[in-house]
Amino acid sequence: MKNKKHYYKIYGLTLASDYEFPQFVKLEKEPIETDIEIIYGGIPDFIEPQIQQGYYKGIMKGEMWFHNSAGLFYIHNKKTINFIEYKNGTVDDAAVFLPGLCLSILLWYRKMLMIHGACLRIKDKTIIVAGDSGAGKSTLTTELIKRGALLMADDVTGIVLENGEFISYPAFPAQKLCEDQVEKNGLDTTNLRQVRYDLNKFEVSRENDFYNKPAKVDALFRVEVQDVTELTKMEITGADKLKTILDCIFINWLFNKAFRLEPDDMVRCIGLSNQIAVHKICRNKKQNTLNEILEYIESNV
Repeated sequence: MKNKKHYYKIYGLTLASDYEFPQFVKLEKEPIETDIEIIYGGIPDFIEPQIQQGYYKGIMKGEMWFHNSAGLFYIHNKKTINFIEYKNGTVDDAAVFLPGLCLSILLWYRKMLMIHGACLRIKDKTIIVAGDSGAGKSTLTTELIKRGALLMADDVTGIVLENGEFISYPAFPAQKLCEDQVEKNGLDTTNLRQVRYDLNKFEVSRENDFYNKPAKVDALFRVEVQDVTELTKMEITGADKLKTILDCIFINWLFNKAFRLEPDDMVRCIGLSNQIAVHKICRNKKQNTLNEILEYIESNV
């Protein structure tokens, strides 16, 4: 792999990368300095012996490494992600994990709240459609875009506390859609990049539907799939708001003694819960409630 540098703007930060991301927003010229670096190679020698002992990740204060069947990744100093292909993976396979998981870990170290959900600009308001994998976020996001919403982030929303307000910064103008959604929307897969390690999703450009400015967050809609007899939807208040936001943190499954929710992180989560409206939507996967959910979101923006 040639180590030619590529420069991008993502989550309000400048990124220098050895790997080229065609879906990212490119910078027209090389910046004087960068906030984040993605470097191919440079994995420290101490990691391989730990892998040989059976470990698949290591977490220390301010740094983390992990590997899977696609790549080996080392995230450290609040700035750098080193990676290589690993086991049966190729460089392209490994790179699939850089924009989502790896960047989320790095940005969490930089004190950005990373929410598992799409960020949309609609009716001059900024909303997050959040939920676990399989909740239907992509379907809802796609339909909202059809109705005029603009995409700010597809799967992971980054939020920063600035001057007392919680600001969402745009990620990049692309959306991952499952094959059935691609077919439903009449998209030709010939020129779409297939995401091999993400349930065979396809990456769809949203350059014409992208809001490339930071914006104050106004509301969060968490969608859950449950064994309910009918669709339930409500605005929640009090302590339930905070719990819902904590449930929506993209990397909360990684939290342990070394990588955890620090007191200042909790303060930010409390502040966010105090400033935005939080709604909870529970649906039955076997029922077609798409239009009802869309109407609820639009009427509460």
